[in-house]
Amino acid sequence: MATGVPPKTFISDLRPSRVATIEATVARLDPIREVDQRDGGKKKVRNGVLKDGTGEISFVLWGAEVELVAEGEKVRVIDGWVKDYQGRPQISLGRGGKLEKLSAAGSA
Repeated sequence: MATGVPPKTFISDLRPSRVATIEATVARLDPIREVDQRDGGKKKVRNGVLKDGTGEISFVLWGAEVELVAEGEKVRVIDGWVKDYQGRPQISLGRGGKLEKLSAAGSA
C-alpha cells in the first residue's frame, strides 16, 4: 500500500502558498516560448491547463520540464507549488516537485 507518494488533493481544494500533490489530465498546452533571465540567458517556459473531476488549474513548466507532457496525458504532480498568479491559482513543480506520467487506465 505505501508507495511513498503523498496523498493527492483535488484541484478544487488547491490554495495559493501551499505544496500539493494532484492527479489530473493535461487539458491544454500553450506553445513553448523563451524568456530572458536576469543573468542574460534564456529559459524555456510553457503554460497549460490541468483538469480533474473537480475543476481546472493553470500550470507552468520551466526548462527541460517543457517537453515532459502532451495534451490528453494523465499526470501526477508530486509536491507541486501552488501560487496566486494574476488572481488565480497556478501550480508548478517549484524547487522540489516532480512530474510523473500515469497510465491511461489511471493509478491504483
